[in-house]
Amino acid sequence: MGGTGKTFEKDGQTYEVRFFDSNSFFDLRDLREIVQSPGVQSWMTSVRNMSHKHYGKWMNEKGEGNNFLLAIAGTDTDRLEIQRVHGFIYVYPSELVRGALEVSYAKRPGAPGGLIVPALREASWLVREKMGIVVTVVAEIERGNVASIVAIERAGFVKTRDFDREGNAIWTLDWSKLAIVFEGKKMLF
Repeated sequence: MGGTGKTFEKDGQTYEVRFFDSNSFFDLRDLREIVQSPGVQSWMTSVRNMSHKHYGKWMNEKGEGNNFLLAIAGTDTDRLEIQRVHGFIYVYPSELVRGALEVSYAKRPGAPGGLIVPALREASWLVREKMGIVVTVVAEIERGNVASIVAIERAGFVKTRDFDREGNAIWTLDWSKLAIVFEGKKMLF
C-alpha cells in the first residue's frame, strides 16, 4: 500500500483510500475500466468521452480547488501479488448546496463487493483532514440508483432533500454517525 491514505479491512483484506498515482499505468488502466463501464456511463454523464489528457488531469486532483479524486486500492482478487484500483471516490465543490462538497463514487466491474461504504467513510475523513475543517458533504442520487442510495445511507449520510421532478434527491453526511463508526480512533470534532 502507498501509505499516504486511509486503510480499512474487508473480508480479511486491507484496502486503502489514497490519491491516484498519475504516473502509474495501472492506476490509469483501472480508472479507465471503471469510467468506461456501462453502469458508470449510465449514471455519471460527466465522464463520457474522456480523453487520455482528461484522465491524466483528473488523476492529479489532490485537493487543489477542493477537488479530490481518491482510489480504492487493494489486492487483486485473482492474483494476490497484484494491487488494483477497485473503485474511486470523487469529492468536489457542489453546485447544489452552497459551500458544500459533493461526492460521487463507482467501482470497477468485477471488483470485490462492499468496498464503497467503508471507502466513503475513509474518504470523508481524509478530505476533512486535508482541508482542516468540518465541511458539509452531499450526494445527489437518482431515484433508480438503488445501490448508490443503500451505500450512501450505510456510509452515514441522511436524506436532506426528497426526490425532485427530475427524480434526484440529496443526502448529507451526518458527521456524528461517522464518529460512532470511528469510535476509538483519534478523531477531532
